[in-house]
Amino acid sequence: MDLLHSSGVSSTCYLQTQYSHSQSYFLLVSMATDLHNTFFLLFPIWFHVQQAEAVKLVWVAVVGDWVNLMLKWLLFGERPYWWVRETHFYGNSSQPMIEQFPMTCETGPGSPSGHAMGAAAVYYTMMSSLLTTVLKKDGNQIRKWCVCVSLWTLFWCVQVCVCISRVFIAAHFPHQVITGVIIGILVAESLSRTPQIYEARLRSYLLTSLLLLSLALLLYLCLRMVGVDLLWSVEKARRWCHRAEWVSVDTNPLASLFRNTGTLLGLGLGLHSPLHARTNRVVVSRGMDGAIYRCICLSATLVLLQLFDSAFRPPVHNGALFYLLSFCKSATVPLATVAIVPYCVAAALGYKGGKLVKPDWTNGSIMWIRGSTALIAGDALLSSSGASVRRTLPHGFSAATESGSGARCSGHMVQVGVPWTLM
Repeated sequence: MDLLHSSGVSSTCYLQTQYSHSQSYFLLVSMATDLHNTFFLLFPIWFHVQQAEAVKLVWVAVVGDWVNLMLKWLLFGERPYWWVRETHFYGNSSQPMIEQFPMTCETGPGSPSGHAMGAAAVYYTMMSSLLTTVLKKDGNQIRKWCVCVSLWTLFWCVQVCVCISRVFIAAHFPHQVITGVIIGILVAESLSRTPQIYEARLRSYLLTSLLLLSLALLLYLCLRMVGVDLLWSVEKARRWCHRAEWVSVDTNPLASLFRNTGTLLGLGLGLHSPLHARTNRVVVSRGMDGAIYRCICLSATLVLLQLFDSAFRPPVHNGALFYLLSFCKSATVPLATVAIVPYCVAAALGYKGGKLVKPDWTNGSIMWIRGSTALIAGDALLSSSGASVRRTLPHGFSAATESGSGARCSGHMVQVGVPWTLM
């Protein structure tokens, strides 16, 4: 491994020497692709554009980071900025001098790279979603091919930039970022083939969050019992980082564990709250105004989340309190995005959801969305008169009604043939 590590340090030295003028760019890339921005920026945007894909985005980010955490604890990966100071590989020759930056001194083990793995998983999910949407709408084969090549070229450009930035700041060795990209793509592809995440009930979110948290803590305790200190990397970071203020408890593996499980639980609470069901009815009943409503919700959400993030910083002097407050803060982000902010915006604008009434079969009252596609949101009811209605709802709902009958969606159960309509 020393030979592999030394070649990685040589790569860092080369990048820092030859591309020192791009330092600010590499730092920006590392900061922008942190999972923190996935939850505080990408998820709110995606949620108001493609709700189902936004749900998958959170699952991919949370599960991927959990897998990354478990692998870090099992692989005991070194980081360049401390390995080069401790190794005897160079013997009597002078050790290479590598520069450190504020984002260099992460406290977790180095393998695989969390940034590279998270970026690969998240952006793979987003690109797959965009491709699915574009390819369905566009019938021109040449244009489809051009779009496909362009999006995947963009994806790999992002991954290369992320990998180079992590090596440049001496946070990772090249083999660690490459491994992270590969595992991130595998996690994203695996979850894209798991439709259960769209149909997950609140109990499933709760149990999954507890399972991820329990398994990680169980591994932590088991390794501690056999004499393995999983906080060994924290001590190395404190010892070899050039500035003590650059060592942040936020990068501790346990901190990411509590943040991610809190995010997943918060998403489940938001999706299954009465506020979310009511705002869904608002979007359906408002028709064309729904686009304006979503834009207002998105703007308000982004502003409030940035204020919340800057104003609420869990105290780091108490470890247990820090982890608890980090869990609560992370749970608040999807809960606010999915339920609280949309409901408050709807109330402020005076929007009201559709009422459930008996259908008027004589005039064929029905709400259509995109021709023959009808939307059922929350416990709203739709019916058809003289036509067959098929629809696909975010979170995996699906139903079809026969001619002259209606479909009722309540929670996660779909009943066909219920004679009601949304007015």
